[in-house]
Amino acid sequence: MDPKEKEHLNRLLNRPYYYGYAMRGKTIFAYTKEEWGIGASSGGGDYNLIRSFHFSLALTILMAPVALGCLILAFVLLINLQITALIMAFFGLIFGFALLQCYFNVKEEWLGRKARKLKGLPKPWWKASDDQAYEWFLTHPSPHIHMTLEYFPDSVKLRQIADNTAGN
Repeated sequence: MDPKEKEHLNRLLNRPYYYGYAMRGKTIFAYTKEEWGIGASSGGGDYNLIRSFHFSLALTILMAPVALGCLILAFVLLINLQITALIMAFFGLIFGFALLQCYFNVKEEWLGRKARKLKGLPKPWWKASDDQAYEWFLTHPSPHIHMTLEYFPDSVKLRQIADNTAGN
């Protein structure tokens, strides 16, 4: 990996803010990693319930007895030495991993909600690209958002400006 790619990757991993839109409106908000929670959709603009706290909580509640039931049934069938025991154990593990993922989603969103509530930020429903956020904060300056590559590491516009000034 060349030094330029390494520097870009380092900026992506250590970025101070992520940018997103609320459910309604055109305002772009800046969120820290803790405030982001499970965050926004993939940027396609769809209203994505899967990324919501309530859906993850409901799925967690539904998955717990299903995963436990599969593993218990697999154990009972294993005693009788039936081949379906392997199938039930497989599905028990699959549902168990889904339950684990749901638990981590609920925990992350719960902590994100608490952090957003302290600053009065809405939940990020749609992700804003760094170029969109850069344009927004150029016209709507904020004292805690600096117009640098560290704050907008994926911004093509800002990178072109930086390359042009470095080349001159």
